[in-house]
Amino acid sequence: MNNSRSALILLLLAAFIIVCCLMTACTSALVGWRLSQPVAQTTPTPAVVIIYTIAPNNTPTPAPSPTPRPSRTRPPSPSPTRQTTPQPWPTPKLWHSPTPAPTLIYLSEATARHLHIFEEVWRTVGELYLYPDYNGADWKAIGHQYRTRIEAGLSDQEFWTVMDDMLRELNDEHSRFLSPEQVEREDQAASGEFDYGGIGIVNSPIPEKGYLVILLVRPNGPAERAGLRAHDRILAADAQPVCCNDKGESIAQLRGPEGTSVEVSVQTPGQPPRTVTITRERIQTAQPVEGRLLEGNIGYLLIPNFSNRSTASEARTILQDLTAQGELDGLIIDLRVNPGGLNRQMEEFMGFFTEGEVGYSQTRLAKLALNVKGEDVGGSQRVPLVVLVGSKTFSAAEMFSGALQDIGRARIVGRTTPGNLETVYKYDFEDGSRAWIARAAFRPPSGANLEDTGVIPDVEIPLDWDEFTAENDAQLEAALELLR
Repeated sequence: MNNSRSALILLLLAAFIIVCCLMTACTSALVGWRLSQPVAQTTPTPAVVIIYTIAPNNTPTPAPSPTPRPSRTRPPSPSPTRQTTPQPWPTPKLWHSPTPAPTLIYLSEATARHLHIFEEVWRTVGELYLYPDYNGADWKAIGHQYRTRIEAGLSDQEFWTVMDDMLRELNDEHSRFLSPEQVEREDQAASGEFDYGGIGIVNSPIPEKGYLVILLVRPNGPAERAGLRAHDRILAADAQPVCCNDKGESIAQLRGPEGTSVEVSVQTPGQPPRTVTITRERIQTAQPVEGRLLEGNIGYLLIPNFSNRSTASEARTILQDLTAQGELDGLIIDLRVNPGGLNRQMEEFMGFFTEGEVGYSQTRLAKLALNVKGEDVGGSQRVPLVVLVGSKTFSAAEMFSGALQDIGRARIVGRTTPGNLETVYKYDFEDGSRAWIARAAFRPPSGANLEDTGVIPDVEIPLDWDEFTAENDAQLEAALELLR
């Protein structure tokens, strides 16, 4: 009996060993067959992988832990830049763009770079834009629309244009996106170091009238020698229209290589059009601050902009010259063609005429007091002031005139300003482009919302810059009358 049991066990053990051997042989044969097959050719994918993140709904999703999002550059400073101590920006929720089921998509290096910049801009607007209702724009839907366009693939130039189009959907006239070329020109304007071929004018488009108006003419420049003056209208250049594209911008080819000529059709208000040929010259300096004495020891200062970092110092020098023989009986500050610029320059200039708190900057979540440091230049803290404003007075120039009017320091003459007092913050990107995003709005001490009303003159004379000449300037005459 024991012998039979032992034989059975040996038989089962032998059968098990045979089965294992057969399985091993089959596996080896299968692997060998697979290795003998040709390898299917696959298309290599780019190294960059992103996740499609635009949500189809319109409700921002709060982050689990609301902490500030890291930036690729240093934290943006307001431009125009405040002199007050920067305060942290509380963010109760961060904007994300989740999808219920994230999908991996493969992109070219350029498209991935474009989407990276897009996400930075879109989220910053979502979290920090001045107006919580985005001026009536559906920012979630806009994000979905523009991201789809960018994902399809764009050239760099197309991308910069699309990003500017997206920010213009906010309709605040301040938020915008600049190409690297536009950034270079903007930085030149801020530094005062220009270098281009042109005729030597500063102009502004008037889309509803279909022409440009000359705001300023550079002294001793080619335009001045050809007889062009401030207030003149440019109707055409080389027989081509000069105004305007679909964004209301000039399309005139007034700039060009040094030594080349341009035929300009120009009209002085009240006179018939004429045609002049002007040879372009190299332009290397910013439009300077202008100053002179008028009748009765009344001074006049034309501040063309606050974009140039030397504006306040130039004005200081002119005030010193005008008061070298004694204090003025009055001073007229002309901001009618001033488009704004750097708040620091505006605040330094304002400090010649007042000091202390002159208003505050209202953000979506906080108020930041605006204080200016006073400096008396030849009696400038005491001189009676009149400020000229008009439809071309914007931004920091409106802050200046609105604040001095609100505190009773100056009287205002001219035309009601457009009401564009947002403070925009600058964001620079790795491809050299730049975004400006409105994050605050100025309020004078009374709290008046100048965005809604503009700066309303004490003496309203409803004339635009293209409707009169220097010889029949009714607004300047009214300012003189107030000071006589």
